[in-house]
Amino acid sequence: MIKSFLSQAWLYQKARTAAFDWREFLFLDAGYPVMTLVFYCLLAAYSFQTTDLTQWVIGNSFLMCVNTCIFGLGSMLRAERYSGRLRSIIAAPCNLLSVVLSCGLFPSLLAMGAVVFGFLVGSVLFGVSFSGVQIGLTLAVIFCAMVCASCFGLLLSVFGLLSDSMHLILNMMNYILMIFTGAEFPVSQLPAAAQIVSSLLPLTRSIQAMNLLFGNGDGNIYILLLEELGMGAIYVLLAVSILKYAENACRKAGKFDLF
Repeated sequence: MIKSFLSQAWLYQKARTAAFDWREFLFLDAGYPVMTLVFYCLLAAYSFQTTDLTQWVIGNSFLMCVNTCIFGLGSMLRAERYSGRLRSIIAAPCNLLSVVLSCGLFPSLLAMGAVVFGFLVGSVLFGVSFSGVQIGLTLAVIFCAMVCASCFGLLLSVFGLLSDSMHLILNMMNYILMIFTGAEFPVSQLPAAAQIVSSLLPLTRSIQAMNLLFGNGDGNIYILLLEELGMGAIYVLLAVSILKYAENACRKAGKFDLF
């Protein structure tokens, strides 16, 4: 079973990157997010008149996973429809969730690498110092963040069976994460209602935990990481529920989607 799961995960990753050589892949998955990180950090430097860009490097480094976890995983079922494989996935008696989860394995690993690369870029270009920061705990925060973000991307992918406007949904979620997770400005500056939205999103607690590692803010890092993993579990449960409903409804209606 594990061998089949890993094989499915590798085949999905090969299909996702088959159109690119390694240079195009690096520019797509790393070059564009790095340019975004540099842009927002420079914007923060001039807007807030500060040379300490640690919190913006942290926030935008975590947002480097958006290209993979949100757009890559979120458009998975839409891509399966275009490739003609959705018919087999819906009609086959296999567990649809296992197919969806296998597609998130390698994107999660790549997202972790992208976040680490973002921190390295921030260290070189903006002088963010890692002296005194526990590397093991830093990697644990990145791991929890990418697991939660990947689970969120998998939840979004389910909406590919419910809506034909995935491009709009994914782009909207990109900006929601940018505004509400504390990547560009502290969550405490948001209105009370917006802070509730922030608590329901991935990355919010991971960004807060990483800021704590760098000596900014209050809180317990371990509790924040447990809460982040808990949110990831909630996303998976929601994805399972919606998938079961959509799968059964599609089979009864003789369709491959519900729109």
